[in-house]
This record gives sequence, C-alpha cells and structure tokens, in this order.
Amino acid sequence: MTRAALLAIDLGTSAVKVLLIDAESGVPLAAARRSSGVERSNERGAAEQDPDEWWRAISAATREAISAAESSSGRIEVRAISVCGHGPTLVPVRDDGTAVGDALLWRDERSAGDAAVLAQLLGRSGWLLGELPKARWFARERPDAAADATWFLSTWDALALRLSGTAVASFWDPARSLTPSDRARLLGSSEGGIDARAMPPEVQPGTHLGPLLASVAADLGVAAGVPVIAGSNDGLAAVLGAGLARAGVAVDVGGSAGGVAVAALPDEAERILAALPGALWAGPAPTPLGDLRILGGAFGGTGRLLDLVVAELLADAPGEGLAARADLFAAAAALPLGAEGVVARPLNSSNQRATARDHFDGVNASHRPEHLVRAAIEGGALAVAALLAPARERGLLIDTLRLSGPATGAVGGPLSGSPLAPDAFPQLRADLFALPVEVLRIPEAAAAGAAILAGIGSGTYATISEALDALVQVERTYEPTPARAEQARELLVRYESLRKRDGGIDLRADARGE
Repeated sequence: MTRAALLAIDLGTSAVKVLLIDAESGVPLAAARRSSGVERSNERGAAEQDPDEWWRAISAATREAISAAESSSGRIEVRAISVCGHGPTLVPVRDDGTAVGDALLWRDERSAGDAAVLAQLLGRSGWLLGELPKARWFARERPDAAADATWFLSTWDALALRLSGTAVASFWDPARSLTPSDRARLLGSSEGGIDARAMPPEVQPGTHLGPLLASVAADLGVAAGVPVIAGSNDGLAAVLGAGLARAGVAVDVGGSAGGVAVAALPDEAERILAALPGALWAGPAPTPLGDLRILGGAFGGTGRLLDLVVAELLADAPGEGLAARADLFAAAAALPLGAEGVVARPLNSSNQRATARDHFDGVNASHRPEHLVRAAIEGGALAVAALLAPARERGLLIDTLRLSGPATGAVGGPLSGSPLAPDAFPQLRADLFALPVEVLRIPEAAAAGAAILAGIGSGTYATISEALDALVQVERTYEPTPARAEQARELLVRYESLRKRDGGIDLRADARGE
C-alpha cells in the first residue's frame, strides 16, 4: 500500500527537523534531525552559518525520515513540501537557490545601524523590517559576494527557491508588506541602499509555488514534480502547529533560542500592551486563525544553555554516546523542583561563562552533573515564566500551555539520548507556570505548522479547521501540583533576582525581536 504524506522541513538554529505526516489521518509517520552546522562569530556582533550545511542536513534527514516511514508503513508518496525557518536571517542566493556566502543569522548584530536607518525611512522597526537591514549591510560590506547574488531572502524563502525555482517573500503580517511607495523609497533613495533583490514578490504562507525541481529531488529522495508550498518563519509556524486557535492557549517552543507565544483577543492584547509598553512582542495571528493577536517573546539562549551544558559534561565520554545522555537525563528527572538549590543564570551574549558550572548559582561540591542539567531545563521554563509574569498579573488569560521540542521535555531525541522524554520535565513546567501543560501528538510545533501549510497549499485540507483537527491532537496533559506552588514562586523570585544582578537576558529587547 502507498501512503500519501506531507513533508515538513523546520530549519532551526541548531538543528534541522524533517517530519513526514500521513496526509489522510494526520498521524506522524517519521521524523529525523540533523545539526544545522557550526555557528561562526569571527568579529564582534557576528553570527553566521553555512547554508550548504543546511542543505546537506535537510537532504540526509529527509532520506532518513522517508526510509524510516517506508520501513514501518510501506511505500511513501510525498504529496507536498513546505519549509519554516528561523529569522530574520539573511540568505544571499543565486537564481538556483544555492548560497553565495554565509547566512547572517537572526542574532547577528552588525546591521543595527542599517535597521535604524530603515526604521526612520519606513516608519516600522524590529521584525517588521524582516531581512532588509541585513541585506543593506551585506550589499555594502560584502560587495564581491553580493555581486554574485540574485536574491537576498529569508531562510524559508531561500529553501523554497532551491526546491521550486520560484523566489518570493512569504509572510502573514500585512504591516510588513512593502507598498509601491515603500519600494520606491528603498530603491530610489541613497538612504535606502536596498535593491530589488531584497524585495521579491510577496505571497502568503500556504501559496503553491511550483513543482519540486528534478535537479534537487534526487538529493532528497523525493519524486520531482511534488508541489512546493510557501512556508513561514518558525515562530508563526509554531503558533499554527500548536493550534493557538483560541484566546488563552500558549506554546513554549523551547529550541536553541527559546520563546513563547500566547493567543489573545484584540482588546485584551491592546490593554496588556498599553500597561506594559515594549515588554512583549505583539502581532496578528496567522491569517487562517482570524482576528486573534499573538503576544510573546523570543530569547537568546534558553535551550542553548542546555545544549552547552550537556556537551561539556559529556565531552570526556564521547564513546558512551546516547546511553550516557539517557542516564544523565534520567538522573536529572529524578531530582526535585529547584534542583536542590541550583538555579541557571540567565544566558546572553554578554555574560558567557568559562565552564558549565559557571552558568549556575548555588552550586557546591555535593552537586553532580544531573543537577546542572535539571537546572538548565528549569532555566528555560523560568525565562518564559519571568517574561509572562507581569502580563499575567495584569490579567492576561493563559489557561493552557502547550510544549514543543526537546528542550521543554515534549519529545526525546539525540539531546536526551532517548526517544521518550521523562514525564518529570513537562511536569516541572506545569508546576512553575501553575497551568495545565499539554504535549501534542506532533511535539515539534513549528514542523507541524509547516505540515499544515503543505496540506492547505496542496488541497489535502479544505480549511484550517480541518487541518487543525487532523494534526493538532493532545496526547498527554500534566496538571500543576498544588504542594509545589510556593516553591515555584520562590524559584521565580530567585531567578528574577539573578537576572537583575547579573545583567542577564534583556527580556524587553528580546521580546521586540530587536
């Protein structure tokens, strides 16, 4: 029997995730992960990555996922492909989608001056400028590479170009759209410094771009001609994949960067934003979800701290591989809330530490490696809780928190060395947030969002409601433990004190995406 499948590709800062979904039932068939490659920082404020490594990772992970699905479910026929990715990251590409140089990652700070110029010119800032500031910087500072580029694109649009041969700028927020007068100012003004290569035709996510090119189909092990569907940034893909279709539902996306999104009614969102100006990022929900607003923020290192700590702790025992990781995470799961006195210090680029233990407060000679892992996992939850606490105190409705990715405990994998994540990790988030926590059948929300876009764009699902009913299913629920409520409050107070003392993550700046 041949199964029709939707292929979703999620390009993260540290890992590429490939997901195959049964197009008829919405059941996940297989998933695979690969490293996104080394992040380079060869000068102050720089953060770059090689897009050729992304493609090799995507090709290998896609082949692995298809092989695994066919081993368990029979022949797979991919019905559509869609991609989501991190941003605003600039990818300078040729007309075939191959890169002419390294990508400038979302945390690359060298185009801050360009962002200020464009903000003044266009009357918008932060995420609404997209990749334009980095395109302006790249064209000026890397003229030789820029001369070879046909387009300056986002991660998801660059990969869609490589798959389909069609260059677009795909996004939902109408406030990011460039009017003819905007384009004229950018093109015709010496202040603008932007050319048409950074401004391809605009489309909405879910748009059918064209067939998968034969020249790249062989790399993926997928038949040429499969429809390629326009994707989205990973944040809004996670909003879709986590089913934030009603006010009060939130998603903790974990990941190397980490972040949270909350669906809210427009009036409630305006009231919270007025009470806490600049404290939260805000924007419209993906168009299919109606007039909801999305409040939240992104971070520079919540999940990355866990990656760093685990890598250092296991550096002397590489031969033990996944078994060593599984033992370490099992021991961390057995510890109580608060990791017996160890708390993660908020991580950002300005307070890097010398060793794993230097990333934590309260460590003494009795603490073992599992205490650090436990505290790093709790640190990701505490960062989200600290960001949302002022809004919740002012009445922001959050009645359900959904989890995504290995850093939250929603799914196992290479990080934890086990295909199943311990229940203790979602439970600690329920306790710290004092909210019911849900783990979905597809626990990688951004990849699920890309699969939904593939399904909508290919006609597999007639409506967004049909797609959400098929793909967004709750698998497990964790209720907060009343006996731990006071301890959770004390832990949050201690974390906030550390953030203020150590100059940790600037939640306000990160929330704006600036």
